[in-house]
Amino acid sequence: MAHFFVVGPDCVGKSDDIAYNKGVERLIDILVDETKNVKHQNYNDYSYVHSYPNRDNGSVISGATCDRQLWKLDCWSCLVTAKNKLNDNCGHTHDARIELADCSIWYKMIR
Repeated sequence: MAHFFVVGPDCVGKSDDIAYNKGVERLIDILVDETKNVKHQNYNDYSYVHSYPNRDNGSVISGATCDRQLWKLDCWSCLVTAKNKLNDNCGHTHDARIELADCSIWYKMIR
């Protein structure tokens, strides 16, 4: 299975980049396992646009286009929650990091 890595948390006193990346890598593995059996009725359906509220300041992170069938399990929300747990001492940085879960990357990895 393909893996990708992200920049570690930019927070004083938090784990180093390697530990953070390993946590995100494991999270990716779990979500791929949980979603690999989702039935895709249309592999080219990228018309469903997700927006997710930023829990820290109420703003919305949006613009990721997703396959309707793939995202019916709401893995977007699941990822945000898990990422917040991985990085929960970092305040304003956790929700901004949702960009690592760009739907096109997830779609290609999971299908």
